[in-house]
Amino acid sequence: MKRLYITSVSTYSGKTALSLGLGLRMQAAGFKVGYLKPVSTQPYMVGGRVLDEDADFVRRTLGLETPPWELSPAVITSEILDEVMAGTLERDLLAEVKQAIEAASEDNDIVLLEGGASMREGYAVGLNTLNMVEALDVPVLSVVSYNGEECVTGMCVLDDALAAQKRVEDHLLGLVINAVPREDMAYVRERVVPFLEKHGIKVYGVLPYDPYLRALSVGEIVSALGAKILTGSHLMERLVEHMSVGAMSVEAALPRFRRQLNKAVFTGGDRTDIQAAALETSTTCLVLTGNLQPTSTILKRAEELNVAVLLVPDSTLEAVEKVEGVFGKTSLGQPEKLSRFQAMLSEHLDYAALLRDLGL
Repeated sequence: MKRLYITSVSTYSGKTALSLGLGLRMQAAGFKVGYLKPVSTQPYMVGGRVLDEDADFVRRTLGLETPPWELSPAVITSEILDEVMAGTLERDLLAEVKQAIEAASEDNDIVLLEGGASMREGYAVGLNTLNMVEALDVPVLSVVSYNGEECVTGMCVLDDALAAQKRVEDHLLGLVINAVPREDMAYVRERVVPFLEKHGIKVYGVLPYDPYLRALSVGEIVSALGAKILTGSHLMERLVEHMSVGAMSVEAALPRFRRQLNKAVFTGGDRTDIQAAALETSTTCLVLTGNLQPTSTILKRAEELNVAVLLVPDSTLEAVEKVEGVFGKTSLGQPEKLSRFQAMLSEHLDYAALLRDLGL
């Protein structure tokens, strides 16, 4: 029986997606796969039990029979943290994690262990990445997000990769570089990967950035905003790949609207001109702010074009900030997204090398 700990230096790098993708591929190859997210700092209550929502999604997608509350043996709630700070916690969290992993290892060829939000997580409760991998003696696969726009080209990915190596040392099996813009793929393969391999870091895959995979469904936008649905209640599964704010003149807005496909347009409910312009371009939904009702003409046209119209009391800025807080952080909950991600892994991830290095 093998184990693999999947982690990342920074948050929202793609650990859950990669865990799910690897699990499905391994199952298709005939391996019996177990899964755990040993430590979670995002408690989610279901039926009076605390669990991790992402872990439950992976469980359902992989078809695992393990009860969802057993997939995250150490869900850190505010109550547990208070007990840790007060020195009154009677639970041995690491022992509970080890016991859960032993149980998950029974009758499985491999158990995928998804790390916490980032490598800095868990120090307060003694369950940080380094403690975990040393106590469990498991190989580590680190996911590194490219972040090409936020720093000198390539520097973020190099720093994160070297930081991962420094933290887990000999436990690092290798890494996957995620979300690389198409125009930077050649640079990463020809310059970044050789540099890292020269420093003893194996790169199993370089995955391109795909805005479709980071898209939100209309239903997720409704949930994030608490929006009222004026039209398109049957369109909740449609995906929004871009957000656009209609706070300027129609002449200034139209060029942007035409460039962005499958977008959500945020604008005041009284901006009929912007709403009409958005409806004549590739728009998935209109988010109308200020609790200002649109005209019947706009609603009729939106129904004709299958565009969802949502109404919120927030200002345009408040609504955009709320959705930005969840944009790009969703799971592969839609079948189309999951299929697309699987196809990406098949093309860009060296499964054979990974399985060989795991001894499978």
